Amino acid sequence: MFLEQLADRVSAAVWNLHPQWAVAVGKHEYDGQVPDLLGAAVESGLARLARLREQLAGLKAPTPEQEWERVVLLGVVDRERFEGETTRRWQRDAAWYLEPLDVSVYLERDYAPAGLRLERAAAVLGEAGALLEAARQNLDPGLPGAWAERAAAAARRRAGGLVAQVERSPAGRAAPEEAAWVREAAQYAAGELQGYADWLDGERLPGAAAGFSLGPEGLEEWLRASEGLQWAAGDLAVAGAAVLEEDLGSLASLEASGMGPSGVPLPDPVAALRRAVAEARRFAQEKGLLTLPADSRLQVAAGYRLDPGEAGWLQAPGPYDDPATPPVLYVASGETGLESGMLDDLAVAGAFPGRLLQVLAASRVPAEARRRFPSRAFEEGWALYGADLMGEAGYGAVRPQWRRAALHRAVREDCRLVCVAGLHGGSMALDEAQRVFVAEARLGAPAARQEALLCAADPGRAAGGLGRVAFRRLRRRRAEPGGEPSRAFHDGLLALGAVPVGLLDRLAP
Repeated sequence: MFLEQLADRVSAAVWNLHPQWAVAVGKHEYDGQVPDLLGAAVESGLARLARLREQLAGLKAPTPEQEWERVVLLGVVDRERFEGETTRRWQRDAAWYLEPLDVSVYLERDYAPAGLRLERAAAVLGEAGALLEAARQNLDPGLPGAWAERAAAAARRRAGGLVAQVERSPAGRAAPEEAAWVREAAQYAAGELQGYADWLDGERLPGAAAGFSLGPEGLEEWLRASEGLQWAAGDLAVAGAAVLEEDLGSLASLEASGMGPSGVPLPDPVAALRRAVAEARRFAQEKGLLTLPADSRLQVAAGYRLDPGEAGWLQAPGPYDDPATPPVLYVASGETGLESGMLDDLAVAGAFPGRLLQVLAASRVPAEARRRFPSRAFEEGWALYGADLMGEAGYGAVRPQWRRAALHRAVREDCRLVCVAGLHGGSMALDEAQRVFVAEARLGAPAARQEALLCAADPGRAAGGLGRVAFRRLRRRRAEPGGEPSRAFHDGLLALGAVPVGLLDRLAP
């Protein structure tokens, strides 16, 4: 009982700092809230977490299941304290203040009437000025230059797309009257974001510090706090280099066989994605890769995303949402150059056997800490690992353009893993990271620069590649004699919930 009370207290402490996380898992009593991020409130929240950690550390869990809950909660607290006390993001990372202004869940997830969700989105956007003023008060004069540059670009991108995001969203289309006044809130927030970007350029970038790296010890602490991994910094670099070499070799072989871009335009991307989802589901079912639900209720629709370059994304209900809330796989309505292989890849990574199955399985886990605080590496890594399973089962023979798109996505995630390891381990400069994305991921210089900046500012950018490596290593260790792990193995992994990947060896079936 005391552990359950501690779980509630840890949740409240974390969600007070990040109410958008509570909304994402379906705790809608936090809807419309933005955090108090003035310095005294942040320090008070971190002190509260420190006291809760002492209580968790001294607790004797009576059962193995409760012990794992305790371990997960300790990791949640340690990660938050690492971000707040070691890296001091609230004083050094200007992009940290942009996260609470993400209203995508309100606009894209049909968990309540559209008008009510728009009202809550407007409440969040209406606090943009106060939130960004707290940032101006808290941020150090000598911010890491890479972090400040990244934040200014992100603020401008969000400012430029907020109004369109509201207008083109499912909620905006469903409730046009409410959308009209939410548009006013979006215009206000966009102005505040543009002013914030200008302030960063004028007041913080000129005096910015050159350093940004966590350093090898900091990187190792981040691995422990975020994913429970007892890795040395060099282990991350070795793992990244190995998977990058493997995927580049596979891509080179594929292209040597004559597989290039299809060049075929998609007149109806939504219809094409529906077909891709149906084919991916059929194939995964026939091959027995894992158990598929009888009815996933997955919908496919066009959506608008602030971040360019994505073919699409999954907006799935959280574990505390009404079970009737439908998951939706969105295809980016404004994205040019979409090809059939990219939508095949979206169907595999986002739905079958990717994120959709992982989210549905996690929603059934009875362990509260796992439901409330999913591992980013588990969630993003599973989408990559699912593509590996489909490739090994021969999906590339059925959908040849899929294999090319999936490998390009894998290489990009590999580059993120390599660059996070290099930038924060101290072996790579920012311009070197940019060249990695140009040479290996084949990005243009502006996109490569943004990727390098994101890796410099957020080691979590490596989460997908890190999770994929963890799943593949576990699989090699647990392979059945003479073959690969069975459907039961993969079902068992998903049944754990999105646990920190450092716990997989001890928890996996």
